[in-house]
Amino acid sequence: MISDTHGDVDSWRKALDILGELDLAIHTGDILSSGPFNPRGPSYNPLELSREINFAPFPTIFAKGNCDADVDTIAIAYPIESPYAFVYAEGLRILATHGHLYNEDKLVEMGMRYMLHIIISGHTHIRGIKVREGIVMVNPGSASLPKDEDDIPSVGLIENRVVKLISLEDGSELERIEV
Repeated sequence: MISDTHGDVDSWRKALDILGELDLAIHTGDILSSGPFNPRGPSYNPLELSREINFAPFPTIFAKGNCDADVDTIAIAYPIESPYAFVYAEGLRILATHGHLYNEDKLVEMGMRYMLHIIISGHTHIRGIKVREGIVMVNPGSASLPKDEDDIPSVGLIENRVVKLISLEDGSELERIEV
């Protein structure tokens, strides 16, 4: 899982390099645009990022973020229309959303209604894992513009019913939980 790339092609490349072979990627939004409140780094190249996403050797599921414009849906070959996406993988029911439309209580309510195992959201650029009402709440942080105290760009991985948050600086595991 990846969030808040904001047009930074190097963050996508680092994520693929560190995560290795994937069956499926989940991107929780703010894909191509930096928006008016985020800086553009030296590897800001939304067109190149869209090409790399489109030609990745695995499918990607997207939730639309607050910086994702209609024009972004033209550049990316996958649908980016909904503020949330449901995914069923590894026997887990997962909801992916950017996180700007629903507060945590509303997400937990949705999680209980849909009997979800995991809810993934981004938006804050701050990574973390916690459990509420038996639902694992995951924010993979930002791959390009982290706002954590340690300023480490990060992504997430769900593998063998374990959720991990991983540093894009060195590939180290930052946090984990078994589902």
